[in-house]
Amino acid sequence: MAWIIQHKNWVRIAVLALLIITILGPWGYAHDGVPPAEWCQPPFLLLENGNCVGRESGAFYLLISIIGFPAGIMQFLSGELVLSDLGRHSMFALFFLGLFFLPFISTLLLVRSGSNMRRRTFYVIAWGLAAALGLLVALSAEVFHPAHLWGIWLYILLAVGLLAFELLAALLENIPYREAYHDLDHPT
Repeated sequence: MAWIIQHKNWVRIAVLALLIITILGPWGYAHDGVPPAEWCQPPFLLLENGNCVGRESGAFYLLISIIGFPAGIMQFLSGELVLSDLGRHSMFALFFLGLFFLPFISTLLLVRSGSNMRRRTFYVIAWGLAAALGLLVALSAEVFHPAHLWGIWLYILLAVGLLAFELLAALLENIPYREAYHDLDHPT
């Protein structure tokens, strides 16, 4: 059990590497540029509802969010976009930017700057939001098929697993008389 406390940062760094893999995986379906259902062949998928779709990665959604936010503001300023549309586009962009960057940045801060209560609280909240928002994205998919959208499901699993790890680490750090337990893990 002392291993968990001693190697927390290595686990966090491994999670960052896995986070990059999840972002490269499929997060949603795309109907643009796909053939009709009768000609649907790989790399496209024929869903149970008869739609032929392509898959979009989390990196695609991240790119759309990064480009879409300033583009939406420019369209609003030029009069091409009304305020209600700007709000909808901005919320989508901020949603995905937060989903990607909050856990990433909070983990980097915790690994680099050390663990104080404020950073650790921000870190746990960021990953908790990531798990909840990731689940919202996954459940909003057109057809529920985890194998098709493995990127988002791996992201959710990663977030939930990291939260469980942090809970266990926090419990182990706060056990009274942990020195006695430390002696059991490392007998002399």
